[in-house]
Amino acid sequence: MTRAEAPAPPKVSILVRRPKATLAAAIALGAAVSWGLQLSPLAMRRLERSPVVQAVLSDDASPSAGPAHGDVTIIVFTDYLCAICRGADPALDHVRAADPKIRVVYKDWPLFGARSRYASRVALAADRQGKYLAVHNGLMRTRRSLDAAAVEAVATGAGADWPRLQADLQAHGKAVDYQLARHAAEAWSLGLEGTPAYLVGPFLIQGAMSEGALRRAVSAARRTPQLG
Repeated sequence: MTRAEAPAPPKVSILVRRPKATLAAAIALGAAVSWGLQLSPLAMRRLERSPVVQAVLSDDASPSAGPAHGDVTIIVFTDYLCAICRGADPALDHVRAADPKIRVVYKDWPLFGARSRYASRVALAADRQGKYLAVHNGLMRTRRSLDAAAVEAVATGAGADWPRLQADLQAHGKAVDYQLARHAAEAWSLGLEGTPAYLVGPFLIQGAMSEGALRRAVSAARRTPQLG
């Protein structure tokens, strides 16, 4: 799990506001903390319904995959430049694809500066043409550095109409930025320390989850009253 410094919501991350001064130090610290946390068993914390939790659950603008009324909802906070997120993302994709009753809600939370934020903005803009998941998967799996040219190549390779996507960013950029700010505020309100983090039914888990860990969390969620 990648640790990030979190200013008071709804401001964007300090890594976005001052990328040159803080990015290298944050990445080094985050990597050390992340790999250390991966050595410990993941703890599931059961949440109760509260205004904070309700705000996260009721954010209908966040992209999703799976049935609208699945019996278990998995909410994932993730970042395209987070190496641990990239490593864990296929497990979530496999679990969702194998279980038709699971709904996944994606909360892009860019913590690694301008490239991270640009990739997230492109992915959210792609959602306006029904291509979020394809672009998300492409960004997670590409081996290319996520500069502007690479992001464009990934998006077009995923089937997105690039001119339309650029037009949507121009016309709806403020809405996209507001969505990212809302994701950040939701993450901070839940007390998240960084990415990846999951809300599986009523259980909050911080840190990367394997396919087996996700399946166990889904099973536990099905035995527990849901928050939604």
